[in-house]
Amino acid sequence: MIRKDAFINSVQNGGEMNPNVFGFKSNKEYLDSFVENLLHTNKTFYYYVNWRKVKNNVNLFLDEISILNSLTKAPKNKLEKEFVRIIKKYPEVVKVIPLLIAERIQNGKLTLFDSTNEKYLELDFNHPIKNYKELIYVCKNLGILDLFQSVKDLYDYLLGIEVGLDTNSRKNRSGKIFEKLCFDKLSKLLGKKYKIVQNDKNFSLFPKLSSGKNKSKKHDFVIYSEKNIKYLVESSFYNVSGSKPVSIAESYIKLNEIAEQNGIVFIWITDGPGWAKMKEPLLRAMENIDYVVNFHFLNTLLPHL
Repeated sequence: MIRKDAFINSVQNGGEMNPNVFGFKSNKEYLDSFVENLLHTNKTFYYYVNWRKVKNNVNLFLDEISILNSLTKAPKNKLEKEFVRIIKKYPEVVKVIPLLIAERIQNGKLTLFDSTNEKYLELDFNHPIKNYKELIYVCKNLGILDLFQSVKDLYDYLLGIEVGLDTNSRKNRSGKIFEKLCFDKLSKLLGKKYKIVQNDKNFSLFPKLSSGKNKSKKHDFVIYSEKNIKYLVESSFYNVSGSKPVSIAESYIKLNEIAEQNGIVFIWITDGPGWAKMKEPLLRAMENIDYVVNFHFLNTLLPHL
């Protein structure tokens, strides 16, 4: 949305304002429509599982998994003996043990507290295991030996483990997915008229906004017309309300002022159901930022840029 001195206008022809781009008479009227057209979710097909990452993580240990797979067919009364034999002959297979319990270990070491004996145990997978008795004790109590008797294929099992671990990355993917949605939309509607640079390493106004942790931050999109920067774009998606969207809105009001001083138009693309309960800070942003649009209103705005 345009600043309150010229709301809902489009910058064209060297700065000339074109009114009624969105067809609303006030920012309040636009706000109501903005909220009505919020995306309910940004969970695309790419949100749930990063299959490439999952498969790559498992495929790193194909040989080791293949060797350990023989234990799934070992008789229960000979399992421990067979396990030690394999560890001695193929010491590299121990690297798979932490993965079997869905653990990302640091520095190649697994440390745990043995509450029965009230002592710490540490397995160092950087070097060949020498204390086989301790290894058997740990694997038995972790349920790994029982696992060998319960599954038919460790590869399939580890795929499932990696899928589960990958769900921890969904929060990080959420913002990236909305950023990609915006990039695809910008590219489609702007065409070859402009050059869109994501996270431009050569330009950022954040150092002028803050001398702290944001000093090295890059903008989601910097849009060039020939060699000149025309538009600065940030994208954000909020599933829930809270203090973060409010603080981001305030910082972007300041960023808009800096962009304006540099002859650049600032566009904030923000969406998500979280805004439905945060209308006041959203309206303030609309009154003080060149453009505040959601994914839906990009269709109307971009053809006028």
